[in-house]
Amino acid sequence: MQRHSVRLSRMLGCAAAIALGWPQVSTAQTMLQMPTGGITGSYYMTGAPLAKCINDRSKTIRVTPNTSGGGVENLRRVESGTAQIGMVQVDLMYTGWRGEKPFDKEMRNWRTLGVVVPVLANHVVVLASQKIRTASDLKGKTFAIGAPGSGAAVQMKLFLDHTGLSKDVNGRMLPHQDYPTMLLDGKIDAINRSASVPAAVVEELAAQKPVVLVDFSKELNDSKFLEKYPYIARAVVKAGTYKGENRDVTLFGTAGFLVAHKDVPDAVAYEFTKLAYSEECGKQVSTAFAGSNLNRKAPLDGNIGPVHPGAAKFWKESGIAVPEPLLK
Repeated sequence: MQRHSVRLSRMLGCAAAIALGWPQVSTAQTMLQMPTGGITGSYYMTGAPLAKCINDRSKTIRVTPNTSGGGVENLRRVESGTAQIGMVQVDLMYTGWRGEKPFDKEMRNWRTLGVVVPVLANHVVVLASQKIRTASDLKGKTFAIGAPGSGAAVQMKLFLDHTGLSKDVNGRMLPHQDYPTMLLDGKIDAINRSASVPAAVVEELAAQKPVVLVDFSKELNDSKFLEKYPYIARAVVKAGTYKGENRDVTLFGTAGFLVAHKDVPDAVAYEFTKLAYSEECGKQVSTAFAGSNLNRKAPLDGNIGPVHPGAAKFWKESGIAVPEPLLK
């Protein structure tokens, strides 16, 4: 009777794991799906080497990084349980928790693990031959604001609506991979990619044709955009960061965090967090992509969401304070 009870418990456990999207290749290893972003974006370029580092070192978890539309899609997938780990910006944590646009319901099934990238600045890139240097110069232009499902599109639409520029700008949402060619061919006037500095897509474009960034300083100041949305931060790109851009340019964006579904077992979240923020994985990821920020000294700075209990256990053992979440 006891043997049947144990067997039934194991069967129910496996059924629950499958129902929640927790595929297991064996009783010893848990498979974790981790949507990231476009292949030249900060999330994917961080997530791919991070997954490899974790997989090389763990006997209990295996992480599969996926491309995705970005933070909006990532949060939706974690919320639904079709992904167990994801990467998402702070502004999307806020709007998702409250069920505000671009979400159509409250997203509260996620928990924070730690920071993964620094402020993802909205890089608006134009050909240097165009007379577009400030956000106001985008009036009358065709502007790819971001990919469908991306935090870049959400933040840029928020800015354009707030400043009143949306009525004068032909904003379009297009797949990430189409942007560079369309810009270089003159089919669109400006593109927006949310990325840590330096952004690979800007470097790649600058290697092919002279490009510059659009500066947002005047419009941010005049419209009080950052005062209304305090979870969005100003980011200044210093002159010379990108080939051909000789000005200090002001952009805006938010930091990105790793999140997990709240029902990911504490032991799994603990193992993932311990490895992701280990010195070895930190070095391996930063060597592969300089724009990552697996900061084990300040992993929860800027976080507004509840921390997963498994991650909280690891951070407390590491001497890191786990503050009360802003979102409750």
